Amino acid sequence: MRLALLLALCCVFATAQGQEETCRSADEDPYLLFGTKTAYTFANKGIPVTKLHDVPGCQPIAIWMLNRHGSHNPEADELADLQKLVLFKNNVIINYRNGNFRNTNLRMCMSDVNMLERWEWNSRQNITFAGDLTSDGYISTQQLAQAWKQKFPGLLTDNVHDYLFKYVNDQRSSTTFRAFTEGLFRAQADNIDISKESDEKLLRPYKFCPSWNADVEENAETLTQQRTFESKQEFKDMISNISRRLGFNYDIEREVLHSMYEMCRYNKAWSVTQISPWCAVFTKEDLKRLEYSEDLMTYYKYGYGSPKNQEIGCTGVKDMMEFFKTHVDNEKPQQPRAIVHFTEAQMLLLTLQALGARRDTAPLTGDNYHTAVAQSRKWSSSAMSPFNANLAAVLYKCTPNSNFQINDPYQVLFLENERPLYLEECRVGLCNWTFVKNRFGLIADNCNLNFCNGAPKVQGILGFSLALIVLTKVIY
Repeated sequence: MRLALLLALCCVFATAQGQEETCRSADEDPYLLFGTKTAYTFANKGIPVTKLHDVPGCQPIAIWMLNRHGSHNPEADELADLQKLVLFKNNVIINYRNGNFRNTNLRMCMSDVNMLERWEWNSRQNITFAGDLTSDGYISTQQLAQAWKQKFPGLLTDNVHDYLFKYVNDQRSSTTFRAFTEGLFRAQADNIDISKESDEKLLRPYKFCPSWNADVEENAETLTQQRTFESKQEFKDMISNISRRLGFNYDIEREVLHSMYEMCRYNKAWSVTQISPWCAVFTKEDLKRLEYSEDLMTYYKYGYGSPKNQEIGCTGVKDMMEFFKTHVDNEKPQQPRAIVHFTEAQMLLLTLQALGARRDTAPLTGDNYHTAVAQSRKWSSSAMSPFNANLAAVLYKCTPNSNFQINDPYQVLFLENERPLYLEECRVGLCNWTFVKNRFGLIADNCNLNFCNGAPKVQGILGFSLALIVLTKVIY
């Protein structure tokens, strides 16, 4: 109580001196895109109310889905650094009590400071529950399953024999599977006899690929563009301004900056209606820079920035094509009619890249943040891989001459996070089967992980450019 009074007096004094303050918690239009830890509802605002999945003259006969888990607790290796925020917060409050500000225009408003003072570490965030799905993550997964069932009631039925579920072998994915099936069938998953299997090599192929790990995941060069961006003066100035905003007369460590950002975006994913005191530390421009930094990481680790990503990302495309061919090649209805996968953000990004989706006209780099390409980039981790991210492909069988715009007896509708996925040669995500078979069938036919155990590495920018040229000619 005494501390709150002291802070209030400081605030009154500052105002009397004509000093301005910034109040993030009162912002009616906050920035809510936090890369791979974005809440699904923030990444997916404005889902089309029109029934784009209703294709005149066609009926859906099969659906293939790739899903990411919902929001989760911090990972085990994050806990120590995040818990340090308790002491750091106390130091910030002391700074405000003592009035440690050289540039008072940067100070937080009283509401933000009080909110930060009330923040406490949740004892449930411990090693026992590290990485587990949160209650919000569980509920949002159930709701997502219900939303898909409402879209395709004739396809996603109550017949358990219509389904095959595949998930990676970890607690989070198995919990996501349970939540999804409970939402789908309105019953406890343990009481339903559902076809399910764990398929690590399909859903996490990078875990079994030494060559990819050496050349991409563990290669320091992969993060060159991210380091370039974070070495820019504007990024350093951002850290300085945040430090002054918190009352420090020196720049805080980047590890502390990272921890505050992590807690900010975790908080907003866990409780989308609540204001996170750690988000109040950042301006909108700060958050956009931090988002771009992560986009540079994902672009080169799991996207178009590294040639081997096309090879490692093909497993999902191959699984989809084999599933659809079973239905196209047989006149009689086949089971399962739905294959539903549960995996990680990395796999979603790799699969979207293998499909040729969200390709920008120029590579993202550490030098082009202020260009039109970067500011309106298609490759966005917030949009592509938020919590509960999903990619779906729906196979339709069409009646001849029932729709003048359709000249193929089979169509495939691609949906990303319930919205049409833009692909070349397709109409609002709807593609002719002939096109799908020719483009993605070629990827599937050439998909193997033989390169994982010692295939030669494509070296340098020239090799990267040549690979993209060849790939473009093959795919397009």
